[in-house]
Amino acid sequence: MDPQRPSRTAEGAAALRVWHTLLDDPPHVFDDSIVRSMLSGPTRLVLHSPPSMVRNAIRAREALQPELAALRGQVVLRSRFAEDALDAALAAGCEQVVILAAGLDTTAQRRPELARSGAIFEVDHPATQAWKRERLPPDLGEAVRFVAMDFEREALDTRLAEAGLRSDVPMFVNWLGCTYYLEPAAVTATFEALGRIAAPGSEIVLDHWLPEPGLNWRPRLLLAGVRFAVALQREPLRCLLTAGELAQHAAAGGWQVAEQLDAKAQRERWLAGRSDTLSLPDFAHVTRLVRA
Repeated sequence: MDPQRPSRTAEGAAALRVWHTLLDDPPHVFDDSIVRSMLSGPTRLVLHSPPSMVRNAIRAREALQPELAALRGQVVLRSRFAEDALDAALAAGCEQVVILAAGLDTTAQRRPELARSGAIFEVDHPATQAWKRERLPPDLGEAVRFVAMDFEREALDTRLAEAGLRSDVPMFVNWLGCTYYLEPAAVTATFEALGRIAAPGSEIVLDHWLPEPGLNWRPRLLLAGVRFAVALQREPLRCLLTAGELAQHAAAGGWQVAEQLDAKAQRERWLAGRSDTLSLPDFAHVTRLVRA
């Protein structure tokens, strides 16, 4: 990633969340329409509800080629997984929320009471974070605790402690859309850093992608296309992990797997019975970890 410019994949993921609410049927798996205000002008211009004829044509094509809707689905389903886990953590008394590689995450907008209480910490590269802060409402921009850092060169636990994170209170960590862009050593280091500052009962939710071996030809072809596309944006894929490998990386920081959903389990939970063409690639997994 070029440290001097905002992440293009962050805006792309946000646009896919909006596109879900425009193309797919209600009830929506995850409604993030509020993120539209933070998108760039050119991106907002193309995000309009399509006429019924166009929508039907898109769905007909996606019915024949489910992978066309799969990337939209993996962005939406991982967000829903994290949102459900956050609801449960807050109900259980969690008082701190950390969003790693926050991009255009809208937790602060959707839960302003958390932001204004100083409970939300957003961690991201300086350029992406500065770009986002310009687009936030002034009151939330002042309330969120922003932590600008390079994941591969700075100590996450030190930076969070400097921002006011308490190590005696459980935290909920949202780490979506990031692991596959980091070197494996950086993934392990992140788990270790979070483990050093996490109180018992803390949780992490994240997604990860499976490596190509073992995938059928269609998800393998889709993954190859994604690899090529993000490489052109100078954000190459670096770390594809099996479920077992992810658990090993997490264990290095004292984290244990509490819940892990492969693509089949996610489809059964959120896509069963839908009348639209929203789908999910076989390589997309989501996981919830706990600190004992």
